[in-house]
Amino acid sequence: MTTAALDSPRVYMPRVTRDAVMRSIRAGLEGLRALPPMRLGDWAAKHFVLAGESSHQRGGWEAWPFQVGILDWMGDDDIHELDVLKSKRVGYTKMLTASIGFDAAYRRRNQAVWQPTDDDRDSFVKSEIDPMIEGVPAVAKARRMTKGAEDTIKLKQFRGCVIHLLGGKAARAYRRITVATGKLDELSGFDQQIEKSSDPFTLAEGRLEGAPFPKMICGSTPRIKGFDHTEHRADQADVYMRYQITCPHCQVEHPLEFGSRKQSWGFKWDAGNPASVRHVCPHCHRGITQADYLTNWRGTWVCDKTGARYGEDRTWRTAEGVPMKPPGHVAVHVWSAYSPQRDWPDMVKQFLAAHEKQKAGDNGPMQGFVNETEGRTWEEEFDHTEAEFLEKRAKAENLPVGLVPRGACLIVVGMDVQGDRWEYAVWAIGRGHQTWCIDYRVIYGNTAEEAEWDAKITPVLSITYPHASGATLGMSAMAIDTGHQTHQAYAFCRKHTTRKVYAVKGESEPGKAIKARRTLVDVKEKGRRVRRGVALWHVGTDTAKDLLHGRIQIERVGPGYVHFAHGLTHGFFAGITAESRVPVRTKRGLEYRWDCPPGRRNEPLDTAVYAMFCMEILELDRYNDLMWSRLESSLEPDLFSQQNVEAIATPQLAPASVDTIVHTHAQPPAPRKPPPKPARTAAVAVSDEWSSRL
Repeated sequence: MTTAALDSPRVYMPRVTRDAVMRSIRAGLEGLRALPPMRLGDWAAKHFVLAGESSHQRGGWEAWPFQVGILDWMGDDDIHELDVLKSKRVGYTKMLTASIGFDAAYRRRNQAVWQPTDDDRDSFVKSEIDPMIEGVPAVAKARRMTKGAEDTIKLKQFRGCVIHLLGGKAARAYRRITVATGKLDELSGFDQQIEKSSDPFTLAEGRLEGAPFPKMICGSTPRIKGFDHTEHRADQADVYMRYQITCPHCQVEHPLEFGSRKQSWGFKWDAGNPASVRHVCPHCHRGITQADYLTNWRGTWVCDKTGARYGEDRTWRTAEGVPMKPPGHVAVHVWSAYSPQRDWPDMVKQFLAAHEKQKAGDNGPMQGFVNETEGRTWEEEFDHTEAEFLEKRAKAENLPVGLVPRGACLIVVGMDVQGDRWEYAVWAIGRGHQTWCIDYRVIYGNTAEEAEWDAKITPVLSITYPHASGATLGMSAMAIDTGHQTHQAYAFCRKHTTRKVYAVKGESEPGKAIKARRTLVDVKEKGRRVRRGVALWHVGTDTAKDLLHGRIQIERVGPGYVHFAHGLTHGFFAGITAESRVPVRTKRGLEYRWDCPPGRRNEPLDTAVYAMFCMEILELDRYNDLMWSRLESSLEPDLFSQQNVEAIATPQLAPASVDTIVHTHAQPPAPRKPPPKPARTAAVAVSDEWSSRL
C-alpha cells in the first residue's frame, strides 16, 4: 500500500491514522530489507554514540586505532570465537556495547550476554544497555514497540531478534535459550564450575548449537594464573594478537611493554622521577614519551605465534604479507599503556607504591597492578601437591592395587556421581589416622536410571578386599555425592541406610566441619514423594582438603601418613592433586579457597573428601588402643589350627598382579579367594562390638 492509495477518494481515513498505518507498514517491512555488508567498526563509526553513566563524554564516538581491529573481529562471521585479555580503561565495555547494538539493530541476531552475577547484570543493563537503546537512533529504531513486547532487565525485544541479559552464577541461566551469539563479559570473574555442572564457557557455547554463524565473545581483566577462564580460552586460540607500533627512530615494529629491571626495553624512568618515564624500543634502545606515542599511534596487530597481521588496510595477512582467511579463534591482549585515558607517569607511581607494599609482605596492590593495569594474570605460590611426587611415593612403596596392607583395619568408600559414570575410591584405615588408597574405579552407565544404580552400584556394597594377613575386609561406610542426579542418589542411599551408605553434599564454606550438620530431605520412591525420607549430610570440603593436603606432606610413615597403591593411573594422581589453595578476596577479607583450574578433572579429590567424611562418621577419634588392638587381632589367622598349619607348610600365591586389577572396568575383578578358614571381617567386628559407638 502506498500513500497515493491511502489518498484515494474511496479510502476515508483521518490523516493521523493514515500516517500511523504507514509507519507501521514501513516498520514491518524494515525487517525484510537486504542490508549491504558492513563491518562493526564502520557501523560503530556511523551510528554508535557515547551514552550511559560510564562515559565521561557524550555524543559521537571515534574508535582509537587499536580498537578498530577488535571491533572488526567482534563482527566477523568467519571468527567464531574472540577472547580479549584486557586491562582497565581500554574501552572494552564500549566496544562490547557497540557489538550488542550491531547484532540487534543491523544483523538482527538473537544474542545472550552473561555477567558473573545478577548484580553485575543489573548494573550493566542500567549503565550501558538501556542508555544505548535510548541514545543510539539506529538501535532505538529497531526496538520492538508493539503491544506485549517485553522490555525487562532480563530480556530486550527487537524486530526480528532478542537480547537475553543474564547473571552467570546459576546453571539455570544457561538453559532454555537459543541464540546465535554469546557474550561472556568479565569471564574471569565467573565461578570455575557452575553448580557442579560445567565451566561457564562450555555452558554458554551450548546455547549456540545449530546457529548458521555461531559466535562467542569473551572479554575480561585476567585474575590468577592457572585459574583464569579467559587465559585458558586464549591458550587454545589459533592466533594471539598484540598491537605493535612503529618506532620513530628505527622504523621497526614492537609492542608496548611495562618490562622489568631484567629487560633493557619497556618502561624506563629516572630514579625518584616517574614523570621521566619513556618506552624504550627493544631494537634500537631509544625511548619515546607518551606524547610521542599519541602523535603516531596507528599500528598493526601481530600474532605472537604465527606472525599473522591485521593492519590499517583491515585485511588479514600472513607474516609474509599475503592475504589470508581470518582465523576461526582469535585471542587479543591489550593493556593500559595503549589508552589515552591512562597517564604513563601515574602508572609508574602505582607500580612503585605497590612495590613498597609487596616488600612489606602485602601482595594485594601488586596483584591489582598486574591485573588491572598490565592486563596479565597474577602468579603466586600456592599450597599444591604435584602428581609426580605422589606417583614416586607409590612406586617406592610398591603396594599392589586392591590389597589391604598390615596395619589397616577398616575400609571406607567415597563415590562421586557424574552424568555418565560413577567414580569411587577405596581407602583403608589404620590407627593414628594412617590411610591407604588401595583402589580407584570408574563405572560407566546412565546415572539417571534407578535400575542402573541397582545393577551397577549395589554389587559394590558387597565387594571385599584381601588383607595381607590372609583375611578379607568389607566396607565399613560409603558416602555418595548427591550434587548430580540428586533424587536417584537419595533413593539409593535410603534403600541401603542399614549398610552405612550416606548421602552427602559438599560445601566449600571456610571453617566448615568435615562432618557438619545433617538435614532430612524428601525422596522420590516409585513415583511417590517420601517426606524427610533420607538424611543428607553436609561436608566441609575445604576443611577436608586442608587436612588431606597437610597429611600428604608428612614424610615419615606413621600416624597421619597417606599411602597410595602402586598401579593407580596417572589420571588418578592428576585428579587428586588438581586443585590449589588460592587467596580469594571476600567481604570478610582475604580468605583461602581450594580451586580447580579450567579443563582439569578433580573427581579423585572429591572421592577422597567423601572418604574422609566416612572416617569422621565412624568417629575414629574415639577408638582407643584397646579397640585398635582388637581390630588388628581379628584379622590375624589362628596359627594353631590344623588348617593354618597346613597353609603355612604350603606357601600362598602372591596377590593378584596390578595388571589384573585396573580401575577402568565397569565391574571390579573378583578378589583373591580367602584361606580355608577365613577370619572375621572388620566390617562384622565393627558392627558387632562397637555398633553403639558408631
